Amino acid sequence: MARISGMPGIVLLVAAIGMALSLLSAGQASAALFTQCPPTGGDTGCGILITVNPDNTITITAASSPSQPPYESVEDTLIGVVNNSNSSVASIPLSSTTDIFGFDCDGICTVTPHAAGCPFPGATGYEGPGVSFSGINAAGTSGIVNFNPVIPPGGSTFFGLEEALTATDITPGPPSPGPVNGVPEPSSLLLISSGLVGLGGAGWRRARRK
Repeated sequence: MARISGMPGIVLLVAAIGMALSLLSAGQASAALFTQCPPTGGDTGCGILITVNPDNTITITAASSPSQPPYESVEDTLIGVVNNSNSSVASIPLSSTTDIFGFDCDGICTVTPHAAGCPFPGATGYEGPGVSFSGINAAGTSGIVNFNPVIPPGGSTFFGLEEALTATDITPGPPSPGPVNGVPEPSSLLLISSGLVGLGGAGWRRARRK
């Protein structure tokens, strides 16, 4: 076995240890396990995470390490949604160049393990808790993911989509807001208030004419 002796050898040894620690640290920093999804089939977390940001933009991130394969070991992806905005989220439109909505009967409840509460209500089997799909085009490349109850600020949910997807395979549209705990969003409250003021004014004018 080669011996390291003298100052140059010690310097090389310290440098090697530092490089190893740096690589280990970088690997840990790049690790991403999205726990918004429960263990499902071959996945321990979401394969893709859709994040609604505080400014209502959307970021789509793929799990990097440990990697998450298709949850049924063939082609389908486990999707998580987390709402980091100040408004609730009632729906998000999604589109792709591939048939992400081309559901073929191997949804998230057909594998083991699967989430408690399976099967969830819905016609496709890819729905998660509170999730439904609408507006799917004939090619299955676009549609709307609906949330009922809405996803409150800080909340999350999950569902499945077709194909082994990367972050660049999904293009989101703007999220639609919904009520928080039955209280309308500020924009809805403004519309309601304007309507009530208008009704009050009309009633006051009728009373004056009598």
